[in-house]
Amino acid sequence: MRLFRRAAPEPLLSVVVPVYAVEQYLAACLDSILDAPLAMEVIVVDDGSPDGSARIARKYARRDPRVRVVTRPNGGLSAARTTGVEHATAPYLTFVDSDDLIDPYGFTSAVAALERTGSDYALLPYRQFRDPASPIPTPPWVESLYEDETRTLVAHDHPELLAQATAWSKVYRRSFWDEAGLEFREGVLYEDQEVTARAFVAAGRVDLVPLPTYRWRIRPGSITREATERSLGAFFDAIALSLDALDPVPGARAARATQVLSNDVPRYLRTLAKVGDEGYRERLFRGALDLLAEPGVDLSQAPAEARVVYALLNAGRSSDVSVFVDQGGFDLPSLRSDEVDGRPALVFPFTGDPDVPDEARILSERQTPVDATVLRARLDDDGLRLTVAAWLRHVDGGRPTCRAWLRDLTGWEREFTVAPAEELIGHRVRTTRRSNEDSVWDLTLELPDLDDVDCSELVVEVTHGGRVRRGRVTRIDPGGSAAVPQQAGSAGLTGAEPWELDCVEVKPWKGDLVDPASVEIPAEVGEHEVPGLLDQSLALQLPWDFELDDRQGYLALAGPRRLKVVVQPKVPREQLAFWWRRDHG
Repeated sequence: MRLFRRAAPEPLLSVVVPVYAVEQYLAACLDSILDAPLAMEVIVVDDGSPDGSARIARKYARRDPRVRVVTRPNGGLSAARTTGVEHATAPYLTFVDSDDLIDPYGFTSAVAALERTGSDYALLPYRQFRDPASPIPTPPWVESLYEDETRTLVAHDHPELLAQATAWSKVYRRSFWDEAGLEFREGVLYEDQEVTARAFVAAGRVDLVPLPTYRWRIRPGSITREATERSLGAFFDAIALSLDALDPVPGARAARATQVLSNDVPRYLRTLAKVGDEGYRERLFRGALDLLAEPGVDLSQAPAEARVVYALLNAGRSSDVSVFVDQGGFDLPSLRSDEVDGRPALVFPFTGDPDVPDEARILSERQTPVDATVLRARLDDDGLRLTVAAWLRHVDGGRPTCRAWLRDLTGWEREFTVAPAEELIGHRVRTTRRSNEDSVWDLTLELPDLDDVDCSELVVEVTHGGRVRRGRVTRIDPGGSAAVPQQAGSAGLTGAEPWELDCVEVKPWKGDLVDPASVEIPAEVGEHEVPGLLDQSLALQLPWDFELDDRQGYLALAGPRRLKVVVQPKVPREQLAFWWRRDHG
């Protein structure tokens, strides 16, 4: 029997966690919230959960005074959130769904920003994930909001804030929440759309805190992933409510309709190849046409494939959307690349159709990010030598150029010497455009003074087709030497994503296989694992191409200290590449 219990400090932040049938995820969610170094209260609302979720929540409440459990009859997500708000006592308020995860310092930074600026609420970046160890990249409309430092914006001057239309990933000043009369409409899905819009209308200033904080779990059965007529209808109904709420702010309604047509509707359009429900299709087309009719809509950042579909819908040709889907209109790598008015475009179904203007085929800026992978890495006392594949997605034709920097997290940076690599990679890396084969680069850099560098990262900038893109490189080729731990002095490469040069201790490999020429090449075409332990000197040469009289292929890592040999038929290597089969097959 516990006679005494340590009191929790006065909370700064109320975290409302609605709970229903999440016993598989709840413990991890609560652990991630409670790791935050912030005085908080966690209000777990048991919404009549039929499984063991309430028992898990009560266990946490018994051992941690910051956790309180409120039980109510099942009423849905909106009702549970409202109940949580009613029990919240702290000056700041946030929401966390019970199957998601929180990184520890974001809420602390958001509260600190609000204390300093007096803003009404703060936004934090989010990422989706299926596997906690491998988050899905941040959506471009969220990523584009954030810069390197926390900044305060006048809300109505920045309707782009509306793109982050979720109840969570925000920290609200509780007094603002109450004065604005914010509440979740009960009995509806996508209830956070209207709340987000009403908060924007009521806000004076908003803080953007660029610390990745919220991890949104994508799991089977999630409401937002249900491709059903009911779910889709609920989505468009919620959007209509949010647009009406935005009427008081000039331009906000058009901005939000533009965002939905650019970010959300394309996702639903891509499901058409998998969903045969005619009611779903009709509701999708009707919802898209309603948004397209909004005055002031700007489709410049909508995906090109969606713009082609919108042109067909506006022309009254909804039946041709099925033809567009069947002919691969949403399978962008399968489409040839060309130019329209000097800008990169794709040859979609209905190219040349009088109802589909050529401008619709131009790739949006978001559709041509830099894709970069470290293929090979060598770190020694002479410096750092990398082979990197870096290109602009979907862009073909002409000759790309590249620059690269080693950048420290403190802002220090040093530029690499960059030269085109004479290496064809399409037989082992999935290149989708012919110009990708001209986008392999050898990077060299003398090893920096490690007194100046803490932990540094690779940044590349590619110019192609009139577009310039820069990005941090996080991907490595798991089959090549980029995946091999290396050390020179006190600098180390961990051999794991994300790619970075760090001051770490790395243990070199020791094994049996030293020379690629000593590996016996199997006669059969296919992938074969080679017995024996790799030596560091061999690993640093990987991937290693070979050509025999009747066969060709390459050696690569099959896993930690394991080697594989991939045997291919003796044909020109470009014929083994995806782009060659598409363009010439």
